[in-house]
Amino acid sequence: MAQRRQPARRSPLADAADLHVHTTHSDGACTPAEIVRNAASVGLGAVAITDHDTLSAIAPAQLEAERFGIELIPGIELTAERDGREIHILGHFIRHDDPTLVAATDDLRQRRVLRIEAMVARLGELGLSVNLAEIRRVFSRATIGRKHLADWLVKSGQVHDYRAVFQEFLGDGGKVNVPKPRIPWREAIDLIRSAGGVAGLAHPPFDLWEATLQEYAQAGLGAIEVAGPGVDRRVGARWRNWANSLGLAAIAGTDFHAPDRPGRWVGAITTSADDLARLRALASSAVLAVQGDRV
Repeated sequence: MAQRRQPARRSPLADAADLHVHTTHSDGACTPAEIVRNAASVGLGAVAITDHDTLSAIAPAQLEAERFGIELIPGIELTAERDGREIHILGHFIRHDDPTLVAATDDLRQRRVLRIEAMVARLGELGLSVNLAEIRRVFSRATIGRKHLADWLVKSGQVHDYRAVFQEFLGDGGKVNVPKPRIPWREAIDLIRSAGGVAGLAHPPFDLWEATLQEYAQAGLGAIEVAGPGVDRRVGARWRNWANSLGLAAIAGTDFHAPDRPGRWVGAITTSADDLARLRALASSAVLAVQGDRV
């Protein structure tokens, strides 16, 4: 007698989403295809690729997502500035071919190129050698950043560890650091909304004030991360309460960069089905608003 087949066990993460993930196209260690496979392996229903200031990973990830039957949420993390302070604005459910957003990311990437070239020149003046052409060959799709320079300096034996590299040379206030290119925070929100997406505040600072979040919301912010690496539960609960009072979606994600970071593998921190539905509804409203503006 044939054994009766047991129904497949449904993953507890089937309705959840990791909404903050990076790939090799910015400063992550995994390719877009690897990210999708990792998400599928833990049973996630959806994953958002939110690379820094680039959209190039979304198309290859979409092909893999279709193969594995997982939802890929097109996203981005824009480097922005408020009162001289760097902040990051997430975008979810964006049109990744939106010409205005694409042009803005192209400009940011070019400014990043000039920044890294200036830092390499300053390292040379201090007697440290970085082969930028070789780094670009190895990481052909990535936006080259300080992490890549640090890897070269440590692996070539010119500096003994990563902490020393950033503390003395590459970190904020380091000998060769050049300020990162940033765009005004209102512009970042507008870019995401014009591309049909929902703008969200990534890893909010612990000294965030409710009045500041209200100002963001009035400018079009639609979401805020309430859970992520290192976020205290009490602080996250406070941010969720503020989000509810302001009509924002409460979202969460791992801010995944590499699988060697404990507690930060893809799917370790997720957005619930209810919160994802709220975010999706806001995205639908944003699309309708954009379409209305174009009529």
